[in-house]
Amino acid sequence: MWRSADGYVAAVLRPSSFIIPAQPVLRDRPLKGDGWIHEVKFDGYRAQLHKAGDSAIIYSKNGREFSNRFPGILHALLSLPCKDAIIDAEVVALKDDGSADFRALLSGNTRRIICAPGASTC
Repeated sequence: MWRSADGYVAAVLRPSSFIIPAQPVLRDRPLKGDGWIHEVKFDGYRAQLHKAGDSAIIYSKNGREFSNRFPGILHALLSLPCKDAIIDAEVVALKDDGSADFRALLSGNTRRIICAPGASTC
């Protein structure tokens, strides 16, 4: 199911399908060396955002369709100034102080959600 810019949902052949993401590995301390990249672990949902022309879809980390759950992120994805994109992201609800609020994310209270890393509030 893909959602177009005008909100129409249709089953179509997708130009790209869900990609099984790499899974993080817990370590006692970060690995060292130039070949390693480290990132903050946010308390949210891992998501995969796909944009193809004027259609887009949001997947959970397990490949479930999440587009209806995060319409603000879907809208932001559709407004990106590119034709096609696949983005590995973390969807996080924030408290007023900027800390993560996973309970708000679970409850559907998505007044203030970001898609990290490097994204602005949707």
